[in-house]
Amino acid sequence: MSKKAKENAFQKIKEAIRVVKRNPCIQTVWNFNTVVMGIQNYYSFATNITINLNGLNAHLRKALYNQLKNIRTEASFHDMTKTLQKRYKGYQSRLYKIQNMVFVPIYAQKWKRPLCFSQTVCNFTAEGRAKIHNSLKAIDKVTLSYIMRNYIPNRSIEYNDNRISKFIAQYGKCAVLGEALGIGEWHCHHIMPYHLSKDDKYSNLLIVRDTIHQLIHLKDRSKIETLLESLKLSSKQKEKINYLRLKCQNEII
Repeated sequence: MSKKAKENAFQKIKEAIRVVKRNPCIQTVWNFNTVVMGIQNYYSFATNITINLNGLNAHLRKALYNQLKNIRTEASFHDMTKTLQKRYKGYQSRLYKIQNMVFVPIYAQKWKRPLCFSQTVCNFTAEGRAKIHNSLKAIDKVTLSYIMRNYIPNRSIEYNDNRISKFIAQYGKCAVLGEALGIGEWHCHHIMPYHLSKDDKYSNLLIVRDTIHQLIHLKDRSKIETLLESLKLSSKQKEKINYLRLKCQNEII
């Protein structure tokens, strides 16, 4: 990491700590975690990433400890979600939490070997970053920013994390229609219904348009016909919806 990159990362994490101090709740800790994991992911291919993050951690752990000492409690590794446990397995960190939301360790990122790595598409040159950003232009940045800022309090931490990942993986497009989705148009659908599977894993989620989500779950035939008339789906799109309807134990349309 360059000197400028380390300074920017330091300021971002420090500001996230201040936000938690001002408003100690699940949402602000979740925001802290997204900031830290974003930095870890972005620089994971940097040669000295472990050394760089250990340097950041040395400066920030006092702030994390002192500024939040009256509002945080001790946490164990098993207080983390399964997704975070898988990510941070093997690290011996002193962990803290607020309202059952565990702070992820700042330093815990190993160097990743850049297999099949293109020298022209990378995070570390202006040309490489431009190519990455061009590939992501299809994503509605306003919608993505809205999703990242708005934590759903009555859903699991795993669900809140994975819905962001799924939205990015689908480039902000509906899994059935292939159309870009705005703030009020997207829904996160459980392939195997949550009331049956209790499964918030990444593999069980899909991002779909709100009307498609209705069509997957509707049982009223007249409402289904009305939606089909307005959507004008292709045969391939109907096949996808019928697959999802069967997973929800609904009849095909």
